[in-house]
Amino acid sequence: MTRHHVDRGDIVWFAQNRVNLPKDKAHVHRAQARRLLEKLDECLSENLDFALGKMYLSDSLVKGAALFSINDIGLNCYISGADTPRYVGALFERLVVCLRNAFSNLSPHPVKPKTYSMLWG
Repeated sequence: MTRHHVDRGDIVWFAQNRVNLPKDKAHVHRAQARRLLEKLDECLSENLDFALGKMYLSDSLVKGAALFSINDIGLNCYISGADTPRYVGALFERLVVCLRNAFSNLSPHPVKPKTYSMLWG
């Protein structure tokens, strides 16, 4: 019985085909996240009495370290305004309504508020 040793080429192939997210797919995910932020900003400016102060991608996708099996994208949003809800739950309820309205073509609505974050999907 012969042994097959893993060499550098095997590791490179595995990383490229099973671990690392290809640049073209990363670009698609980043564009999708930017569209979400634009829609959210538009929805908030039209319907709510508070605004998104700063929004940005904040995870491995930005750092170029996303895995091939990406299943989430981190977005940070800083919210400002005198009438911003003081409690996270109340804030999320309003943001969920806004996201559901902005993406009304999605059914069933995939936005689910959690304790300190929201899941989409």
